[in-house]
Amino acid sequence: MPTRTYDGSGVDSLLDRLGLGGFDWTTAEATSGRNDNWLGRTAGGRRIFVKTIVGSAVEVAHCVRRTAAFYRIHTGAPPSALRTTTLLGQDEQAAIQVFDCLDGARDGRELARDGAFDQELGAQAGAAVGALHAVRPARLAELEESLPPLPRQYSLSALSAEVFYEASAAQLEAWRLLQPDPGVTRALTALERESEEAPRVPVHGDVCLDQFLIADGTLHLIDWEAFGLGDPARDVGDFLGEWLHHVVLGFLGDRAGNGSGRAVPVPTIALTPNWRPWRAARPTVEAFWAAYRTAQPVLSAGLAPRAVRYACRHLLLRMLTDAQFRPRLDGSGHTLFRLAKTILAAPERFTTILGLEG
Repeated sequence: MPTRTYDGSGVDSLLDRLGLGGFDWTTAEATSGRNDNWLGRTAGGRRIFVKTIVGSAVEVAHCVRRTAAFYRIHTGAPPSALRTTTLLGQDEQAAIQVFDCLDGARDGRELARDGAFDQELGAQAGAAVGALHAVRPARLAELEESLPPLPRQYSLSALSAEVFYEASAAQLEAWRLLQPDPGVTRALTALERESEEAPRVPVHGDVCLDQFLIADGTLHLIDWEAFGLGDPARDVGDFLGEWLHHVVLGFLGDRAGNGSGRAVPVPTIALTPNWRPWRAARPTVEAFWAAYRTAQPVLSAGLAPRAVRYACRHLLLRMLTDAQFRPRLDGSGHTLFRLAKTILAAPERFTTILGLEG
């Protein structure tokens, strides 16, 4: 684990107020992520996960308040398929959150790489997201009205000056692919418009495979910093997009490791029911969708095609994220763009192929 120099006085102060005692910094482990994350023990021996949220003042306030809003709704609710980690407390001003640790847990991205994120876990994920979307949204209405809209960190409609100056050369290449393409930009603009008109339900807002922690075979959905009212198609589409991204990168990695020593041309993927890499992943997505529909049997009109388009949006965001530390946009970036463009041209054709049948 990486070693960091860190002022932990805010953490110790919060733990003291929570009655948990000090944090044992001598044995604490820094973990990866966009925030400042630590695993360790309190003076009393309790295993905890400590997160200090990083970002602008507006972003931090949103993250802390939306996390608190989720736990207000989740705590004391009837038992459901939606399992998460226990929030022990947080300090809004210092942007510090303390959670109970899930010992022995692995995240969904690790399990997917190992071929262990199976249909059972897919069903648990679908049941969890469906249970979230089935919560009555009225309890969130006051929160949504009290805060300005979430910062548009992940907008693909425009390249701001701030993003431009912070972008890598590879990311700028990706933007040069994305912005001049009228088919892609029209499809994304239409998705935003339709999504705003869709029925609003409580959504996670940032479903990724590493937002699932699995301990003793039980799946937990974590990280509620983007929680709020939104289009349910976004959460479904993000789950689907994660699997498309996982499969495409695995496919390209296998081609690059063919042992021939020759450069491998960037492929245009013909996404059909018989494409072998997707055939292996599709049962997990189908299990997710079946469990989701059991938990949320009445779907809003057009949810599946919107979810497919959200999956494409997820691929394009992954293209930009993957390019962050690269000097050039590589073959995986071009392949993700081509695949997203193909699906966006006729999303209804792909709902069944991708596992969102019915």
